[in-house]
Amino acid sequence: MQITQRWKKCITITVILAISLILTFFLIFLGIPLSILNSEKLQRHFVFPTHNLLPENPDYENFHKYNIYGGRNLYVYVNNDSSVYLGVWHLLPHVLADEYLLYQNYDYENSLAHSNFPVVMHFHANGGNRIKFANMYHVLRKFFHVIAFDYRGYGDSTSLRPTEIDIVQDSVNLYKWLRDQTEADIYFWGHSVGATLSAHTLITLQQEKLPVKGLFLEAPFTTIQEQIQLNPFYKFFSWLPWYKYTMVDSLPEHGFVLNTTEYLLSVKCCIMIVHAKDDRNSPFRFSEELYGLAQTCNKSVTLHLLPDHLRCGHYSIRKAPQLPEYIRNHIRFCRDPTRYLHHPHNKFIV
Repeated sequence: MQITQRWKKCITITVILAISLILTFFLIFLGIPLSILNSEKLQRHFVFPTHNLLPENPDYENFHKYNIYGGRNLYVYVNNDSSVYLGVWHLLPHVLADEYLLYQNYDYENSLAHSNFPVVMHFHANGGNRIKFANMYHVLRKFFHVIAFDYRGYGDSTSLRPTEIDIVQDSVNLYKWLRDQTEADIYFWGHSVGATLSAHTLITLQQEKLPVKGLFLEAPFTTIQEQIQLNPFYKFFSWLPWYKYTMVDSLPEHGFVLNTTEYLLSVKCCIMIVHAKDDRNSPFRFSEELYGLAQTCNKSVTLHLLPDHLRCGHYSIRKAPQLPEYIRNHIRFCRDPTRYLHHPHNKFIV
């Protein structure tokens, strides 16, 4: 009798455990993908993660804290009713920053309005505010006035949920504001998701007959659908039969198109792509694919692949000793695209 009761108890526990495991499986491996399928908020968490941005406790007015001099902090309104503003840094070219040290009341507006230097708008990656990329600005300031800004929802810009369409429209309006400040050539520099946003902004401006002098793409991806599948969280679910339908294909349906491949087809200016071979976030094959595509419709494109031993990764391309020369050459090419005709092969691999 006791043995029978023990067997019944064991069977009951086994059944409960089995049911629990089945329910847990469906909760995790069906419930989570379905939640992502139907939730713009969850998808935005992966595409535009505005929480826990680095650096922590940012101080946008304290340039000395970040080893920067010759900069000013601005807030630029980018819509008609002045309800949306972007936090912006205007950093002087290094040559002019040296002059800044000599004068307490340096005239930034006059310097920008009558500058012999071009200007670059920096579109940053999605994992930080504009302070995080300060080391890259040191390289860019050898050639440009740098306009570094935070997207809506990032940094000290207006706290609104970021979407691709809204960020692009904000960036278009920021460009128009900048165009009113200076007659200098304006370039775009985009890093990772910023590469996609910069290309999208550029072709939107082209449609309005507002030219951008040149485009720099740093560690770009082809599409957000290919990029997001490299995320460890997504990889955990990638073996599921319904994975692609629920977690990947649904991104454009919620407005997360971010298709660099498509946007580059319409870019009319010169393009420079730079990517590190040891990039673990976005493989350099993305840049090779984009380069091949751009060549089919835009002969003014160069690709620079940085070797492993430089250890540039995804966030330290600034360390490449050849980068200033690449930038200098690209500025020359943008000013005179016919220079490309003198190169038998306009692909540069370090």
